Amino acid sequence: MILVLNRRLQLSGNNFLILILISFLFACSKKTAPVLNLPPKPVEKETTAIPGPVKKIEKVPHAIALLLPFYLNEINIQSAVRNDINKAILAIDYYQGFKLALDSLSGKGNSFKLNVWDTREQEVQIINLARSKSVQTADLIVGPVFPESIKAFNEFYNPVNKLQISPLAASIPFGNINTKLVTVNNTIDQHGWKIADYINRNYKPSSVNLVLINTRKNDDEKFAAPIRSFLKSLSNNGFLINERTNSIGLETALISSKINLIILTSDDKTFILPTVDRLYKLSMAGIKIELFGHPNWIKSQFLAIEKMQGLNTKITSSYFIDYKSGRVRDFTSRYRQQYGLEPTEFAFKGFDTGYYFGKLLCDYGGDYESRLSTEKYDGLHTKFHFKKDEKSGFTNSEILILKYSGFELEVIK
Repeated sequence: MILVLNRRLQLSGNNFLILILISFLFACSKKTAPVLNLPPKPVEKETTAIPGPVKKIEKVPHAIALLLPFYLNEINIQSAVRNDINKAILAIDYYQGFKLALDSLSGKGNSFKLNVWDTREQEVQIINLARSKSVQTADLIVGPVFPESIKAFNEFYNPVNKLQISPLAASIPFGNINTKLVTVNNTIDQHGWKIADYINRNYKPSSVNLVLINTRKNDDEKFAAPIRSFLKSLSNNGFLINERTNSIGLETALISSKINLIILTSDDKTFILPTVDRLYKLSMAGIKIELFGHPNWIKSQFLAIEKMQGLNTKITSSYFIDYKSGRVRDFTSRYRQQYGLEPTEFAFKGFDTGYYFGKLLCDYGGDYESRLSTEKYDGLHTKFHFKKDEKSGFTNSEILILKYSGFELEVIK
């Protein structure tokens, strides 16, 4: 049982928007928790005593605080249209996926009290939430979403025996002081380690020519630095890294007798396209090339799939939704039936996070934190295996490597 309103969302018109907004305004409505009926105490045969009334035991719901940016303070629910709530779509989709996960667990006899809060992405609002009794007494806190908001929140609240989930951010807030923080998405350092580890395990230094194309811009260097560092460490300096800031004259850096491993650390379209074109032409001319790209490429719509496949391209990712999977099809069907909409990436993220942590609460109660590092999860869109860092909290060590095959992305087993 989940103590929130369960409103079916319509497909179009202002009613669709208003129902969504109203559902969040009343998300903290209270209902009676379910009770379990126990069988009567057996009666001794030699007596004629009548059994007393059946005892009822109330099962205390697991309290979860969900802190997301709905921006309700910026939306006029009397005149709102779709464009007005674009900023809130992320939060709405995540909430709906999260609630479906708790619905699934509730169907197995579990009970939850889900309090949904709008962070508004305003510092005062976030601080007030951190100080509020409803949030502080929750068994699990999910949110806020953005690193700066998490940092502001934790300056006024540091949970002792409960976890706080960073649901979407791919970085740990600078100066994080909360050792109970659980970062679900992989950091850029982890992506760099995954590529370095893959290369170290699958290639011999003597058989490859490794070229790192790094513009040295801040974001590109954030990805290049861990690749460079981990590759040297893992291989004991076995791999010689030829680093370049662009693809001009790239032909001179390639070796025809070896496999040329090209690591392109940029996610800038204007830089990627001409570089990929140049590499593809060289590949068509007979040069052996395998390309490793930035994790943000998974969202890029401008990449030519035939060129990606021709270059044996691989990218790391925190998630991958296989729409051919039976579990994914079942979830998609259920989501459509419940909300009248197609689930987005954030709906999948909400479901997997809600199901994993909700189940931990159900299975282990107040001791759920001690099980975090041992309980693995293979979800609809990602995998969870958390490891503890004494300074930054828990991070997810599971990262996927995807390759282009059959003109689509697939997971490398």
